[in-house]
Amino acid sequence: DLAVLLDSAAQAGEVLEAIRKTGGAALTSVDVFDRWEGSGVPEGKVSLTFRLVFQRTDRSLTDPEVAKATDRVVNLLAHRFGGELR
Repeated sequence: DLAVLLDSAAQAGEVLEAIRKTGGAALTSVDVFDRWEGSGVPEGKVSLTFRLVFQRTDRSLTDPEVAKATDRVVNLLAHRFGGELR
């Protein structure tokens, strides 16, 4: 799961599509399961929490493989959407 601060104008659907494209072939699903504005979140920002599921049908993924894919997603969120991990 990744909790990310984004501009409140960010469109969740656009962010989800970008994550799907960046996560790689092992990313089998991504969903937003929490959205928070208010206490603890700066003005003009929203906290979105994404659940990413990585799987392969032919073998188990290694921790470094999942970490590398997750890092790609985090970098995407930072550079394209100005996101910050919470």
